[in-house]
Amino acid sequence: MSLSEMQIKLIQASKSILVQNLHLTNEDAISVISIAIKSELHTRKTTLELLDISSLSERTSFVRAVVKNVQDQIMKNPEWRSNQVDRSIEKFYQTLHEIMHLDGQET
Repeated sequence: MSLSEMQIKLIQASKSILVQNLHLTNEDAISVISIAIKSELHTRKTTLELLDISSLSERTSFVRAVVKNVQDQIMKNPEWRSNQVDRSIEKFYQTLHEIMHLDGQET
């Protein structure tokens, strides 16, 4: 499954938070975010393009699930865990939330 333009936009905008605040490498951040997005899309049997035209509550639910998945992946890896995880995850959530809602309003 290749990445859509929306996935790339989400990953690029949010990876810097994980890199800067939790010291993940670019590759690790991209991998963690990509896995979380693809997993949630698969679970919901949808695409980002369909989410883009979905209700605000569906997009918010998607973002929360992706953020939770990323947080779980980070907490499983002792190299990435730190006392800044909660704060970084909140910034990560805000970034994804803004992107999903701004793109949803464009349609």
